[in-house]
Amino acid sequence: YSLANPAAPLLVGQWNTGRYVHECQVVTWNLPGIYNGKQIAFCYSEDSSGGGNPRMEILDVTNKAAISPISSTPYTGSQFSHQGWLSNNKLHLYLNDELDDGSFGGARTRVFSISNLAAPSYLGFFTSGAPSIDHNLYVKGNRIYESNYRSGLRVFDNSTPTAPTQIGFFDTYPEDDGQEFNSLWSNYPYFASGTIIGGDIEKGLWVWRYGAAKLTFDYPSGLPAL
Repeated sequence: YSLANPAAPLLVGQWNTGRYVHECQVVTWNLPGIYNGKQIAFCYSEDSSGGGNPRMEILDVTNKAAISPISSTPYTGSQFSHQGWLSNNKLHLYLNDELDDGSFGGARTRVFSISNLAAPSYLGFFTSGAPSIDHNLYVKGNRIYESNYRSGLRVFDNSTPTAPTQIGFFDTYPEDDGQEFNSLWSNYPYFASGTIIGGDIEKGLWVWRYGAAKLTFDYPSGLPAL
C-alpha cells in the first residue's frame, strides 16, 4: 500500500501465489551485492492459514507491480512458520515456529544465515529452557526480545549471533510455563527511552525497563525521607 495519502492507503502491488503469509518484515537492503538498495521482504508462510509446507520466503518488493521471489526455504521439524526478525547487521535471521514446541519439549527459535539471500542456510537454534511456546520476537542492537506466551518476556544477548543466550526475563503467567496460547503475545522494544511494552491476551498492557531492579518512594510534603 502507498501511504502518500494516509487517510486512504492505495494498493500498489501484491504477491499472491497461493501462499498464506502470516507475518513479514520489509527492509531496505544495504549490503554489497545485486540486492544492495533493494526493498526486501522476509515472509513466514504456509499453504493456508491452517498450515502446511511451512517456509521462509524472501521477496524483492522494490517494484510493487512485479514482486519477484528470491528464495523459498523449508526447514527440518517445521510445523507453522510464524514470525521472525533480522539481526542488527542483517547477516542472520531468527524464526519462531509456533506449533513445533511439542516436538522438542519447549520453545526452539531457529537461526539462519542470510548472507546469500538466494540460498539461506540453517545454523541451529536457541531456547529459553522453558517449555512454553515461542512467539513474536524483535531485535534491537545485540538484544532479542521474545514474547513466549505463558513464560512471558524473554531477553537474549545475541552478541554471538548464532548462539543467543538468555540474560533476563519477566514471567507474566507465573502459574506455569505450559504450551498453551495464553498471556504474553507480543512486545515492542524500540522506544528511544528504553521502555519496553508487551501485549498480554488476558492482562492487557505491560510496561518494563530492562536492568537491575530499583525501588523508589514518593513522600508526602513535610515528611522526612527514610
